[in-house]
Amino acid sequence: SPDLDFRVIMAFVKLAELFSLLLLLFLTLQCGSGLHTKGSLPLDTITFHKVILKSRFVLVKFDTQYPYGEKQDEYKILADSSSSSKDLLVAEVEISDYGDKLNMELREKYKIDKESYPVFYLFVNGDLENPLLYSGEIKASAIQRWLKSKGVYLSMDGCLEEYDHLALEFVSATKVEERQSLLKKAQAQLKNMQEEERKTAGQYLKIMNKILEQGDGFTATEVERITKLIKDKMSDGKKQELQKRLNILGSFQKNKLKDEL
Repeated sequence: SPDLDFRVIMAFVKLAELFSLLLLLFLTLQCGSGLHTKGSLPLDTITFHKVILKSRFVLVKFDTQYPYGEKQDEYKILADSSSSSKDLLVAEVEISDYGDKLNMELREKYKIDKESYPVFYLFVNGDLENPLLYSGEIKASAIQRWLKSKGVYLSMDGCLEEYDHLALEFVSATKVEERQSLLKKAQAQLKNMQEEERKTAGQYLKIMNKILEQGDGFTATEVERITKLIKDKMSDGKKQELQKRLNILGSFQKNKLKDEL
């Protein structure tokens, strides 16, 4: 009937209007910025300075406006892991050299080459002029270990926070007696642990003993050895165990921040 046809037509009109509104909202969000990453703070030319100046550690990723792929997946893991650090803020600056030309001022200031995206800089204690450039592999675990070497605490897979702090104390101690005392302290804490934690803590003790026997060079040599091993063909379980050992070794890195500033 004519009335039924009219109602059907009006229903289609309303659906078309609703679709248009949803499309407009989607395009507005897309034009404004890329998709939000959990644990990451988006910055622009105004908020950048405000955030950096008020924070102890800010790791900033400079990248294209719509990043994707394996490197972005690793960044998501890194950003999510930042919840374990009270001092670290993870942020990103989206750059576009067309259209509205987003954040080009920051790209020029820090000499960011778009062929090198993503580029990571660590800003320390509000210093806008001397950020530390990360030049390693774009893997969450590798960036985490680098951050730990700069004095940023991050909880990593296979690590124990209490023993991470002991490890840093251990490598910072200059006298053998001090290191032996810290080793005994670490051994004494084993009795209060569950079996799985005790097994993990045992790896810290082995590394302490090796450093006492072979010197501080042991850590770097062992990291190099395991890094090469991981590249070989092996089961996922074995690779995960080696990755955890690398993470623990990362806790025995001295804070290199003062040397680089």
